[in-house]
Amino acid sequence: MKRIATLSALLLAGSLALGPAVAHAAYKDGLILVRKGQWAKAIKEFGELASTGHAPSQFSLGLIYHLGRGVPRDLEKAYNLYKESAMQDHPPAVNNIGMMYLNGEYVAKNQSIAFLLFEKASAAHSQAKDNLAQCYENGWGVGIDVEKAKNFYQLAGEEGYKLGYFHLAQLHEEGRGGAPVNIDEAIRWYQIAGEDSYAQGFYRIGEIYHQGIGGTTRDNDKAKFWYEQAEQLGYKPAIARLRQLR
Repeated sequence: MKRIATLSALLLAGSLALGPAVAHAAYKDGLILVRKGQWAKAIKEFGELASTGHAPSQFSLGLIYHLGRGVPRDLEKAYNLYKESAMQDHPPAVNNIGMMYLNGEYVAKNQSIAFLLFEKASAAHSQAKDNLAQCYENGWGVGIDVEKAKNFYQLAGEEGYKLGYFHLAQLHEEGRGGAPVNIDEAIRWYQIAGEDSYAQGFYRIGEIYHQGIGGTTRDNDKAKFWYEQAEQLGYKPAIARLRQLR
């Protein structure tokens, strides 16, 4: 790519600073390569940028090693790259280090540290809000607080992290964290998730009516309707369920 060659020249010169506009454009090229599954080229693009201290590239390269995309999974490299990015207060990196502490990946499992990192990242990161909500729901590193869990799930959804709405619906459906079971409220949030193009929300409503979950009256017509909404969003499991009802 022409921009890679330009970036390499800057790095070799050593005396030239990489301007924000050039870094941003090169980073976007890296994201395009990721979407195409061209991992080797993406690693090169992000790696060159990361070596200049570009926090988003440090994070993205860390994520590639964390997930093992195009390279062997390497949690040590992932953690160190996340750390470099997090030291610059890049919220996604702070969040992902939190996930590593929550799950005990490379570092010792520590829910209290995970909570603090999610709390820090949540000010500017929707996924961190969802993770913070899960901490409040399950008592991970903090006392259980269902109302705070509900609030952060909703905020995550409103800021574009669709799983926030879905997790909020699950909280109501299953009575998580000691919340009262409320199927109607669960359906409402599953529908909101579906309307935000998270097909599994519509699908779960279909299951509720199909199986009579939580005392809901079984209604195959309603189940079919919601499965069809999920099908229209390309959710393949809905196709199999519709065959049972047609």
